[in-house]
Amino acid sequence: MWRTSTRVIGLTIALAGAGLAGFVASCSDSGTVGDGGAEADTNVGPSPLCAVSPTAAPFPTGACNSPKPSAPDAFDEALAAVGLDRCSVQMDPKNMPQSVMNVADPRRLADFTPLLQYPLRLPAYGNETAKWLDDAMNGATPVTSAIAAAAERIGAPVTQCADPSWFVVDGTDPAPLASAVGELYAAYGADFDAAGTAQLVSGVPMDLQRALVPVVRALSAAGQAINDARAPASGYMPRFLLAPDWVRGLAGYNWTSGQLKAFDSVNVGELAQAALWVSSAIEAAQLSRFAGQALDPVAIDTPLGRIVLHGSGADDYEPGGGAENALLLLDTGGDDTYRVPVGATTNTHVLSVGVDLGGKDSYGYVEVPDPADSIGHRLPSDGAGRNSGISRSEVLREGAALLGVGLLFDYGPDPDKYRSLTTSQGVGVFGVGVLYDEGGDDDYAAESLTQGGGAWGIGLLLDEAGNDKYLAYSSAQGFGFTKGIGGLVDEAGNDSYFTDPGDPAVGGDPLYPNAQLPGTGNTSMSQGCGEGHRPDAPDPGYQFAGGMGVLRDAQGSDTYTTSVFGQGCSFAMGIGMLLEGGGDDTYEGLWYVQGSAAHTGIAYFDDKAGNDKYNPTFPIRATSIGVGHDFSSVLHYDEGGDDVYHGPGLSLGSGNDNGIGMMLAVGGTDVFNAASINTLGSANAGDIQTTSRRTIQTLGVFVKANGTGSYSVGGVDAGSYPNGSWSYAPQNTDGGADGGTPNYAEKSIGIDRPAGNASWP
Repeated sequence: MWRTSTRVIGLTIALAGAGLAGFVASCSDSGTVGDGGAEADTNVGPSPLCAVSPTAAPFPTGACNSPKPSAPDAFDEALAAVGLDRCSVQMDPKNMPQSVMNVADPRRLADFTPLLQYPLRLPAYGNETAKWLDDAMNGATPVTSAIAAAAERIGAPVTQCADPSWFVVDGTDPAPLASAVGELYAAYGADFDAAGTAQLVSGVPMDLQRALVPVVRALSAAGQAINDARAPASGYMPRFLLAPDWVRGLAGYNWTSGQLKAFDSVNVGELAQAALWVSSAIEAAQLSRFAGQALDPVAIDTPLGRIVLHGSGADDYEPGGGAENALLLLDTGGDDTYRVPVGATTNTHVLSVGVDLGGKDSYGYVEVPDPADSIGHRLPSDGAGRNSGISRSEVLREGAALLGVGLLFDYGPDPDKYRSLTTSQGVGVFGVGVLYDEGGDDDYAAESLTQGGGAWGIGLLLDEAGNDKYLAYSSAQGFGFTKGIGGLVDEAGNDSYFTDPGDPAVGGDPLYPNAQLPGTGNTSMSQGCGEGHRPDAPDPGYQFAGGMGVLRDAQGSDTYTTSVFGQGCSFAMGIGMLLEGGGDDTYEGLWYVQGSAAHTGIAYFDDKAGNDKYNPTFPIRATSIGVGHDFSSVLHYDEGGDDVYHGPGLSLGSGNDNGIGMMLAVGGTDVFNAASINTLGSANAGDIQTTSRRTIQTLGVFVKANGTGSYSVGGVDAGSYPNGSWSYAPQNTDGGADGGTPNYAEKSIGIDRPAGNASWP
């Protein structure tokens, strides 16, 4: 074990806990660089990198609040058939008070109302989001730029670059890393053993010491900012620590006004700023140049946690060895095994960063099997056991943060393995958590609140390349809860995104209870899904508007598997987007999937190209593929390829009960199989015909353009409809038999234009 030979220097003053309660400092004056800094001509530090939040393009305003193509096309023709145009496709705000959700919820995301009201803004919004993420992943600062983009999307932009003085390193300093650690001690008012620390780092190569100086300074400033941002939580810490389980639906609160105020007062923008400082210092250091560097183990205790440096051997990091939740753990390579949390926070370690520079690494934990582990796709327990089969683990791992910042960087092209249970693999709850993997055929597995999840914070899983596997159950793979954003970004490779379908008939394990399919489905909330809480459940009397979930896969032939609520979905004022760049993809799901939303949600599904298959084997049940239910706005956009759809009843561009559902399939030879009617451009308001809501628009639009379409409904071959149009007759306002007054608030249209064009700019 490496720990047996590690040299450690301890603190020489008792601090009031590593949580640093009560310590507040100005972020613009970090106090981490002494007055006697290096002269300019002796500076040998890395060049500073600056990345701040991008500026979003403004939404169209004026005579038309929605984007329009250069010339009218088949989609405009479809709208005209129901008395609309692109400018008048909207969710009228004056009708919103009749929704189950209070759309004036102060916790709603800044872009929620503009997108809900004018859903045709979604394609440009999705394209911009995808471009920001792609640019981040293809640039010099993937983690920093992705954090900055995510912060902009939740209305908490980061605008302050790392202090340039952090990158000034005195070329005459014989122990620059020790000097930087001394600055950190001074910033936190602790006594420092300068000579002992200099001796401790004497075996660290000089160029590596110099590269780490800005990192240590950034960590120091970030710790101060985190402490300031999390100050509102100080009186409610036990309730904050329960927050991940509450988000997962496994715990409840007896809310008080004080707790609500504390939850809303944690400064997510300041946490994002702290994360950006640290990630930009790490990315500026270009640490990959030290991959394979031989290095005797070094560990230094600091007021913020331990700094651990380790060389290129095949290392085994075990509990009790001093590396768990380190402030900074740098491993220069080798096939390493991590059985401790790395790049993840605890209540007393509010900032944790892990950097591994290469090798076939395995990230996991000490397994303590539970009898209920051996069912479905469950992972071995970690000692916390299970309750009704659901993991009770509360340990954050692998780029995760609760009330802090947790970052994990894994560099190199080798395949890596990631295993955890909950709140791991790029998750931020009242914080910022990021897992970045540079390449290789990686294998990610966890159960819930994982693989890119954010609640009152930012959670990102960023994977550059490789044929990767992602496995989870719930709240995963691009999941956003209240005031948060969760993103999974995979830039290249043929990837598998799997959240257990729950239905035993298709190999599922019904672990996370689901109202739509009790016993045969899971509540997925995954693969680009934004979720909130209705005011009537699960916390009666308390509403929480949803956050933003994004899954961005830039290229490759991918498979997507989920259960209920997934693949570009939202619930209760969330925003969900699945942004697929191209490839021959396969999508499988059961209910509320592939562009669907309920209860004032926003969902956007975009597949750019490829010969895709939708639900080729799953018994898909309802409300999927471009369906908006109950004041929701949804778009499903397939931009090319020979595609085959299997849709349930209420699918394929349909609105339900005052919802807007639209589908645009462009190019290729496509096949559309619908299980029953109320599909292919249906407007269905049967549940509200006898209420005042019957006069509020329900809109369903289906357009197939620039290619051939063939159709079947209810198993009956309906043939092709070149240049055809169809609609569903409005239901009667009295809800009775034919002969009543038609409900002209139902607007239903489907068209097929083989030689026409259609687009959503």
